[in-house]
Amino acid sequence: MISVIVPIYNVEKYLSKCIESIINQTYKDLEIILVDDGSTDSSGKICDEFATKDNRIKVIHKNNGGVSSARNQGLDKANGDYIAFVDSDDYIEKDMYEKMINIINKYSVDIVSCNYNHVNGKIEPFFSLDKDEYIDNKTELIEKIFQYKNYDMILFNKLYKKYIWNNIRFPIGINLAEDLMMLYPTINLANKFYCMKEALYNKMNRDNGLTNSTKIEDYINNVIGYEEFLIKVKQNKLLDYERILVSCYDGLFRHYKHLLDYIYIYNNLEYEKLKKEIENKLIKMYDKKILSKKNQKKIFLLKLNTILYKNYRILSNKWKLYKEKRKIYDR
Repeated sequence: MISVIVPIYNVEKYLSKCIESIINQTYKDLEIILVDDGSTDSSGKICDEFATKDNRIKVIHKNNGGVSSARNQGLDKANGDYIAFVDSDDYIEKDMYEKMINIINKYSVDIVSCNYNHVNGKIEPFFSLDKDEYIDNKTELIEKIFQYKNYDMILFNKLYKKYIWNNIRFPIGINLAEDLMMLYPTINLANKFYCMKEALYNKMNRDNGLTNSTKIEDYINNVIGYEEFLIKVKQNKLLDYERILVSCYDGLFRHYKHLLDYIYIYNNLEYEKLKKEIENKLIKMYDKKILSKKNQKKIFLLKLNTILYKNYRILSNKWKLYKEKRKIYDR
């Protein structure tokens, strides 16, 4: 049996489609755990209505505590042999779990991951893959993770054997980087992995761009999570750290750059010290020549003139947002 855990908070517009995509799976042996995290809209009512129609559904109503708290409650109640997570504003293909279970049974893997689609007017696969991959080498897996090859850092496109989650839980109060913080503990416990080229999960791209969030703390959590992951990778003597060194630093570079973009855009003096720290870390990466040539070039302007780099990044992000809005308008 698969325990499918769905954390829910104020998603009445999307929730029915999400739940229907789960209950209509061709693989029927499911335990569907809907965790209403203190919703103030009709989400909780929608959960209860579905529970009256399908006895596989369990509904948990709790005070709002964030997505990590909701997932933990779902894990505490899970009775399945396998664990899966679905975000409540997304939906899955009808044969997703049947295909994943078949992979686990055929190859005896601990975690199976599928490709996934970004849905924003049109549907586009996240990875461009031409084949499935069986991986039993963790160094190779981590290298692919940091290169964004096929095994992403997120939870929702994976099916786990239950034992992996027996003794680990999500950090409470972390609502953006919680997937990343669970990445090392889960792959450290597992031994065999399978990455599917087929996109079976559909991720809804809601309008939550740079100008719609002021929670820089969330992005700080993302950087902290990435740095902690790298420390654990480096400390693991079973991993060939030198082999994946460039990939690791390129991944950290991306997170530093994204955090710096937010600090630049919101121009909050409270983060002036952090801004300097991140700028110095990027310049240090450049000086050590530990980044790929492509990313070395991106840091050159920062080393040359921090003010010029700041203005460039602000304009670059404004242009990106403008192009995204034009795409929506043109459709």
